[in-house]
Amino acid sequence: MRKYLCVFAVLCFLTGCGVTDWDDLKPPDLIISAGEEDLSYTLGTFTWSENKRAVASDAPSIPDLVDGTNEVAAGETVSIEFEQEPTLIEVGVWEDEDVDLKRIAGRTINLPDEKGAFLYVIRAEWPEGDGIYALSINTK
Repeated sequence: MRKYLCVFAVLCFLTGCGVTDWDDLKPPDLIISAGEEDLSYTLGTFTWSENKRAVASDAPSIPDLVDGTNEVAAGETVSIEFEQEPTLIEVGVWEDEDVDLKRIAGRTINLPDEKGAFLYVIRAEWPEGDGIYALSINTK
């Protein structure tokens, strides 16, 4: 009897560990572009819930999160397009270990006219959750 109980416990454990795929449980992807060029970004901290499943994911601070830098002309307009329309979009520039997010009405960001390195933070909300996206832009 003990043998069957051990086999049953192992099967229950393996079944519980193997059937849930959490990779699809995240905020929608987005396309960030300047002119005809798509820009790279990184998904940071987010929360998401759907179909009775939920996840909260924490990420490193914004400067540690971003891998590459996008080269974009100074004064360029950057467009933001989500796979699923968010209810709120906020954008800010990371400065002095903080970001001041401001709600945007449209789906564009106007880059500064001066040359320099900028670390942009985009926060979006949906009924299912929210997400923070980060991208590094070097204006030339």
